[in-house]
Amino acid sequence: MKELLFFVLICALASPSEEAILSSVPPLLLDCYRRGGPDLAAPHRLDVFLSLLRRLELSSRLDMRLFSTTLLRSLRLDGIEESPNTIESDYVLPFRASAFQFHKYKLLMEVFLPSQPDILNVDESLTLIEKCLLHKMLSSTVQPWERGDENEVCPLSAQRRQTMTRQSANRINSRCPIEDGVIKTEWGTISPGTLVAALASALEPQQVTISDILKADIFKEEISQAMVDSAMEDWYTEHEEFDIDDQSSDTNNNISNLWVATLAGDLAEVVVNQGPLVGASEHRMLVGSSNRWNDTLLPRDYYLFPPNGTLPNWHFTDAEILAGIDGLILANYLPTWVGQRRSLGLSQVLDMYYSNEGVSFNTTVRACNRHALYASIVNGSQLIRETSRFAHMLSLQQITVYIPRKEMERMSEAAATAFMNYVPTILRNNHQECRITFSDVPSIDLIVATDGSWTGYEIEQFMSWIGNALEVEAHSSTIALLHGNNGRWIVSPTSNLTSFYSTISNSTIEWPNRLNLPNVISRIIQHSRNSTLEEIAAMASAGHSTVVLIISPTDRPSSEELEQSRVLMQSLRRSFFDIYFAYVALDTTDFQNVNNEYLDYSELFITVNSNALADVIDAIYTNLVKTDIPSRIFGSQCEVNGTEFMQVQYEDHVLPGRKQTYRIHPFYLKQQPIIHVQFRNDGQGQILVCMWRGADVSRICQTIVERETYIVNITDPCPSPGFCPPAHFIATTITTSNLCAHDQCRLPHQVGYYIQHSGLRCLPLLGSAASVSPFWKAHIALSLMVSLMYLTY
Repeated sequence: MKELLFFVLICALASPSEEAILSSVPPLLLDCYRRGGPDLAAPHRLDVFLSLLRRLELSSRLDMRLFSTTLLRSLRLDGIEESPNTIESDYVLPFRASAFQFHKYKLLMEVFLPSQPDILNVDESLTLIEKCLLHKMLSSTVQPWERGDENEVCPLSAQRRQTMTRQSANRINSRCPIEDGVIKTEWGTISPGTLVAALASALEPQQVTISDILKADIFKEEISQAMVDSAMEDWYTEHEEFDIDDQSSDTNNNISNLWVATLAGDLAEVVVNQGPLVGASEHRMLVGSSNRWNDTLLPRDYYLFPPNGTLPNWHFTDAEILAGIDGLILANYLPTWVGQRRSLGLSQVLDMYYSNEGVSFNTTVRACNRHALYASIVNGSQLIRETSRFAHMLSLQQITVYIPRKEMERMSEAAATAFMNYVPTILRNNHQECRITFSDVPSIDLIVATDGSWTGYEIEQFMSWIGNALEVEAHSSTIALLHGNNGRWIVSPTSNLTSFYSTISNSTIEWPNRLNLPNVISRIIQHSRNSTLEEIAAMASAGHSTVVLIISPTDRPSSEELEQSRVLMQSLRRSFFDIYFAYVALDTTDFQNVNNEYLDYSELFITVNSNALADVIDAIYTNLVKTDIPSRIFGSQCEVNGTEFMQVQYEDHVLPGRKQTYRIHPFYLKQQPIIHVQFRNDGQGQILVCMWRGADVSRICQTIVERETYIVNITDPCPSPGFCPPAHFIATTITTSNLCAHDQCRLPHQVGYYIQHSGLRCLPLLGSAASVSPFWKAHIALSLMVSLMYLTY
């Protein structure tokens, strides 16, 4: 049995040799580097990273263990650098994994997390830009060369510039290089590649003996036999002769793949790269980094700054430290969680951990509680032991001079001491208190139009901020950008921030210099009609409300434009409902006169003190993002020439501590004897559903247990023509069983339910329906003519 076990271990290490990790850029990623690669303009932020992960998860249908390892093998390649003197051609690419980060990644994926490539079909799920962005987020490396923007990013005197180290005849080291493989979160910038590797290791734990590593062909193929022999003698013949049939002497010489993937792996890079230069000195070994994003609203470049006026050091950066700590924390719990819910996804675990609510299986596990969790999980002596062993293996691959085991242990202890001394500082600097109350944000389809107060970059900053604030993709919301002057789409509605910014970067845009409100409203009329036709075709019965956000701090419409806007707004309000207009201005008086006929609580007027981006963001956060904008429940299209238009039930989910709200516009209630609205629990927990009318504070509420239904009957909803308030509904979670596993489930502790209704007034939009009055026929034709007349193409 002992012989069989040893044979299996050797085969496990030897079998991946046919799929060795190469330093050349693999075919899957070539287009990310040819001719400089595509412009990756989307924010390097957690929400964007999770959206890309979700798309791959849904298309691959792999469990978390297999998905994590194949993701690392397909899209992560650490240490890619541009060669300073190589000219690109059809046969030569001036990029390869030549930096020190590559060696640790190679060892990790070949020995400690072996997997087969090509299991994940990335190109079927992601566009080129999305694939390259995810690759850049996962792959740890630094762009070391001078770019030309250093005088703005990190100004330096001419005298100091002369002392900068030249790496070659043509390139100079940047004094503030860019760190790749990082994303911004509320609790500090992290290295997601490290985090994914930690979770993959937790689900496929391995304790690999040093003897197995030294005997593996895939490890030895690039190392001289003399180095291997020296290591074997150092580890196994100092005390006793190594017996291949007796592995008991190896029991204390294991290396954990989890520690290699996290803190010990990165700390070993410090030992190997700094130790030979500074010796076993904890005061001279540099751990951590000084970084700054180019922009907190639109984070794209993460700059490294030098300590004490020297060149920057990036052997173990702050982002890698935080990710290593978070990875160890999550790895401590993950196998138990996956055992409870086999369908649990990688994106779900990360989404829950980097939130104030925490992981649903144990709500104390969350990034805001990182400091306490770290103290209970990370053991200093184990860190030193794992670092020393892995550093010895890493040194064999990375450097050509053998470092004795005892010396490696002394340097590892010094590096670990430097790390332990630095940890309190980085945890304190990136700490954010856990919020007790959770943030509800509306699920909406947002359309933004601006005047000429902002530059194009400021508009991009704002769209980045609001996309994150509204959790656009997680809520299945959409955002769009209209040209405030001509009314054309700059970016049509999308739930994908990566797509949003790729559209902008691939377009030549003349940003608006003023607001033309009639053009904007005309486009909204056309968009509303097209959206309604799509909903009719999809047999939709409910959906998000549309919010048109007009940001015009300084520009005021002329009297002629105001009159045109009134005509168009009347046309819009008579045809399409549940469209909210939010006006942002120094003085909103003119905008308050645009709609003075259809007062259905669908207007928001937000006053700001200036056109400064920060002032506008603060006002919109308070008055729009934190405002309850309900989803809409609506009737079907009226029967046309004997054709009846059906509607399907609407599926939705609600998280504990949050709510989902809905509104039935008075149009659908008028002239109807009775309305039925049914809520059916999908079985992942208990929900509470309440109903009220208008501003009425009295509510009718009902608890709905798993698989049960609740029907709200509204008899004679509009007793008089002049009084017909909307009907409001709210759904909240009472209990959850962590069972939500549909594709539409963002998180496992959501509770799903279905909404179905009958008796609502139909919408006379199509054809010459018998139920459509001559007024409606004339009005629909007139509304389209008026909008086309004012819309500039």
